[in-house]
Amino acid sequence: MPKAGFWFSQFIRALLGLAVLACVLMGTATAKDLGVQGTLWPILEVDMRELLMKQIAAKDWGQIQAQMETSAKTYFDHFPKRDAPGVTHTQTRWYDPTFTLDNDIWAPVKNAQGDYEWQILYAKGKRVNPLSYQRPYNAMFFFDGHSKEQVAFVSAALQKYPGKLLPIEATGANPSPFAEQLHVPVFTVTAAMAQRFDISRTPSLLYPGDKEHRLELGFTTFAPPFQLAELQSSWPEGLTSSMGARP
Repeated sequence: MPKAGFWFSQFIRALLGLAVLACVLMGTATAKDLGVQGTLWPILEVDMRELLMKQIAAKDWGQIQAQMETSAKTYFDHFPKRDAPGVTHTQTRWYDPTFTLDNDIWAPVKNAQGDYEWQILYAKGKRVNPLSYQRPYNAMFFFDGHSKEQVAFVSAALQKYPGKLLPIEATGANPSPFAEQLHVPVFTVTAAMAQRFDISRTPSLLYPGDKEHRLELGFTTFAPPFQLAELQSSWPEGLTSSMGARP
């Protein structure tokens, strides 16, 4: 009499045969349309591509361009306004530009094998005076654009010392007209700069010092009548050097 294991093996073979037959029948079957089963409704979602194209087509691009041009022309008119009263006598203040690093400064450094690897160039907490590494060759000249006398002073200084002075409007006026008048780029003072150096009076000059003040920044405010000789005596190291100065 056959054992149970024999009948079990025969049963497994039968199941495998049925599975193979089912796969063959499925492979030879053809698709059949079963029709609509249930109620259909139209798609209510809007095609985003179509929506975007309609919005773009509806825009008045001529008006948008005109608004952008007006915004660009009046951009400087919205700067914060500051008062910059004049001074009664010329005076100079000195600033130490040294600062402390808040984070490590990393840089690729060549090792003994000639390969570059990242190393800490300056560690966090190190005190750094930028004037020890690089000395500016020009100075910042702050002025009040609402004062004709100060604008004339800046203009004369730029002609006398070309390339030595960076004119910076300090009261929030639009610098564009002054750039056209002076024929050089004119910048506007930032809030951080105004606070750092207490730029509350004009005209004034910010420059690197020399001799005992070599590692400091000088800030000189000028009293009327404005004279180029006073400007030169404030920063003789820069304005009397050969680079950029007229004889």
